[in-house]
Amino acid sequence: MLYWIVLILLIIGIAALLGGTFVTIKKNKAEDALLRRKKIRRHNEDDYDEDDYPDDDYDDEDDDYDERPRRRRTQRAAERDMDAPAPRVRQKRRRQWKIILEDIDSWQKYSFIFYETVGIGRGKDGSMYEKYLPLPTDVRVSKVHCAIVHHGDKLYLKDEDSRNGTFLNGKRIDRPIVIQKDDVIGVGETRLEIQRILRESE
Repeated sequence: MLYWIVLILLIIGIAALLGGTFVTIKKNKAEDALLRRKKIRRHNEDDYDEDDYPDDDYDDEDDDYDERPRRRRTQRAAERDMDAPAPRVRQKRRRQWKIILEDIDSWQKYSFIFYETVGIGRGKDGSMYEKYLPLPTDVRVSKVHCAIVHHGDKLYLKDEDSRNGTFLNGKRIDRPIVIQKDDVIGVGETRLEIQRILRESE
């Protein structure tokens, strides 16, 4: 009888020992899982703007969360970028304008292809302009009278402090004003109708 009691106690002790080990292993696994969840939650709750961190700061092959400070990661990425060749910057190509003017009285046509300016005046020297229309026979036109100027996506008529003023559709202008097809530019006794305005496509 005593033999059976000792045997039962021995079996219970072994079972308790094995059970305690199993519980400890299970408890450790549960604690590890809880710690990982807390760590992931803490990472997700960090306030940061994704735009402040370029994609190069993250290593796609390493899925583990890196607890090193972000500054070191950014510095490492910056060092990599310094070794990389500089990206090619695409320069924006300037587009040309074409304008066709017609003298209403003589029916003479003038055509200009330009980027920035077309000057109009009585003087022979228009070197300050990209293109120049001389009107030497009109004594009421100043040596440097007015200019057609490109700004943004439009062309403007601008008086160049002329003696007798510059007119657009019969009205004297006192500041640069947008011009378009069929407008009439008045300088001295000359009237120039804008027949076409074309801009080179990109």
